Amino acid sequence: MIEAPATSASNNPRGLAFAEAKDYLAEAETSGVGAVIVPESVDSFPKPILRHKRPRAAFGHLLHLFNRPYLRHDGVHPTAVVDPTASVDASAAIGPYCVVEAGSTIGAKVNLMAFCYVGENCHVGEGSTLMPHATLLRDVTLGKRCEIGPSAVLGHAGFGYYWDGEKQVHVPQVGGVELGDHVDVGALTAIDRATADTSRIGDGNKFDNLVQVGHNVTIGKHGVFASQVGVAGSTTIGDRIMVGGQAGFADHVTVGDDVILAGRAGVMGELMEPGMYGGAPCMPIRTFHRVNTIVPDLPNVMKRIKALEKKIEELESKP
Repeated sequence: MIEAPATSASNNPRGLAFAEAKDYLAEAETSGVGAVIVPESVDSFPKPILRHKRPRAAFGHLLHLFNRPYLRHDGVHPTAVVDPTASVDASAAIGPYCVVEAGSTIGAKVNLMAFCYVGENCHVGEGSTLMPHATLLRDVTLGKRCEIGPSAVLGHAGFGYYWDGEKQVHVPQVGGVELGDHVDVGALTAIDRATADTSRIGDGNKFDNLVQVGHNVTIGKHGVFASQVGVAGSTTIGDRIMVGGQAGFADHVTVGDDVILAGRAGVMGELMEPGMYGGAPCMPIRTFHRVNTIVPDLPNVMKRIKALEKKIEELESKP
């Protein structure tokens, strides 16, 4: 009897794990997990197995079977506050202590979980979910079936100041934020509203927790942004970008389609050629790996250079 998905190291006798590589097959063999999805090439195993040409994909289907939908409070919860000028579809769920401000629109089958805030002139598209404490501060438009994580903030003022000779003066941020369909925004991620016009995030983008997207940023479709990525203001990014953790974009840069950035990469200027990049400033990944290989040996290289310089000086000093 199987009751839940499990890892290959699990001790759950009613868990089903998957194992592809030799190390994980060995781990599953000695752990307490009840059963294992294995490659078709595995002939014998000391536990119940399912053979599959792609064990990882099979396990993914299993996870879908066990994935539970988030709780919904049908209708408007008695503790929620909805402005009379807001429009809320009858099929939407407005959870405990939510606030929906003037001029906002909540679409069909939307789920606002507890303590969400939807500010003035915001529009939440059909089937979207806002998790607890998610905030749409002002002038934010979400497409269909978006998911906004706990304590994410969309539509906060962009970071704009100028020095007047005595102090930093705030530049008013009066634009908005627009997300396409199927955009996922992780917990504690922030997407700032534009100084003017709109910060635009295309269809299918996926943002991890703790990502920062500045004002007037434009991002194409189907990008993936890992945790702690920072995108400075007025940056333009193309389609299908993949960005590793802690990578950063300088302001006013342009990045093309199908670019992959390794963790901690730094984009300082235009980057239009598809491919994988690393380092700060970023460079093609093979160059980055060669540079990293050399760096630990630089002290020895410097010693050798100084020794050679000394020998050259000695030779040049001889008559």
